[in-house]
Amino acid sequence: LQSLVDSSKNGKVTIIAHSNGGLLAKALLKKLQDDKVAGRNNLIDKVDVLILVAVPEIGTASAVPAIMHGYDQQMMGGWLLDKIHAREFGRNMLGAFGLLPSREYINHISASPATFVDFAIPSNVTTKLVQAFGSAIDSYDEYKSFLMGGEGRTNPLSSQTNLPISLSQDLFNKTESLHDSIDAFIPPLSLRVIEVAGWGLDTVASFEYYPKPCTVSLGCGFTLDERPRFTSDGDKTVVVPSAHFMSFLGNVEKYWVDLPEHNRQLRTLRRNREHKDILEVGSLNNLVQSILEKEDIIFDTVLKNSKPIYTGNLLRLAIHSPVTLDAYDIDGNHTGKICPPNFDFCYVEENILNSSYLEFGEGKYISIPEDQMKSIKLQGTDVGTFTYESEKVLPDDTSATSSFVDIPVTTQTQAEITLNPNTQNPELKLDVTGDGITDFTLAPSA
Repeated sequence: LQSLVDSSKNGKVTIIAHSNGGLLAKALLKKLQDDKVAGRNNLIDKVDVLILVAVPEIGTASAVPAIMHGYDQQMMGGWLLDKIHAREFGRNMLGAFGLLPSREYINHISASPATFVDFAIPSNVTTKLVQAFGSAIDSYDEYKSFLMGGEGRTNPLSSQTNLPISLSQDLFNKTESLHDSIDAFIPPLSLRVIEVAGWGLDTVASFEYYPKPCTVSLGCGFTLDERPRFTSDGDKTVVVPSAHFMSFLGNVEKYWVDLPEHNRQLRTLRRNREHKDILEVGSLNNLVQSILEKEDIIFDTVLKNSKPIYTGNLLRLAIHSPVTLDAYDIDGNHTGKICPPNFDFCYVEENILNSSYLEFGEGKYISIPEDQMKSIKLQGTDVGTFTYESEKVLPDDTSATSSFVDIPVTTQTQAEITLNPNTQNPELKLDVTGDGITDFTLAPSA
């Protein structure tokens, strides 16, 4: 920073930070603020603007299952890095702990990072969790206790990624000290602070532990599984309240990037931009340029100074093994998982506009705008039953779920789900023998 000050024509430096870089920037500025108070230097006065882009200032809920289960951390479909090794990295990596929800996250964001379900007859897989924490984490002390295994769990084998590990108390304490410091950072009035949040993409807001019935072949009652809960108030990784954490201060500006609208405007050059590549959004780069050149910020249909409004319906689709889950739009674009024959790894395609695919625990999940969906195709991968859920989320954030429950399946089973053009409710065409002929057409169960 001193080197940049020395080479700057006006003696000032602008800091632009994305994602975890924003935590580093705030740690730097907090240190410089303390240095000035202690009379060591006045370097903080040389920083004129701080631009935070999609920064998980008080953490992100998706970091909890990422560290405890290796969720969504695979690289190249697990070929380069699988979730077993990803979890081992995360549990020993201080930087990963820094992304966990902080004390301010638990105090300010209403969605609990973890919830718990048990049955009337104790399942013996989530029973201790419910007894210790109730149905949801609702205090910072409970949150810390859960991360450290306060209900009495033992660390599972590395291959048992469905079972949560207990986190390192030492690493968590260091992260806690970091966040207690930077979350309390109040920028000086001379520093212009701008927070930019990505909006409109389904983002993990919480995850739920529940007892899943075992298959008959395993000869057991229940096994532990997890399922995500989503919000569209985020960029697929960071929820907006975390990216706008300092906005309660009067001298902090906050803006939104409407990612669904940006993706719609790309048309044939479409690539679904999200948290990791939000700096590829042209309107956001225009904002940065305007600030550097001290010009007025120009707002448009993508960059906004108030929360965007989505007027369409969103479908959140979920299915539990043993079947695949693939979505197609009217142009044949595909969102789902592809496992090419004679290859050692699979990969995920998300070619449908503003769609996403993820696997979480034993479930597979697709988010897709209702107007983009033509059909959903399923293929059996084992003998058992599957349950398919389709949640329709309306613009006012209310929702209704249609389900096909306990459908028998074999490796020959194929199914296609489409929306009835009259009712807009899903219907399932089931091909039991895989001969291409529909044997049953089913309506959702009550």
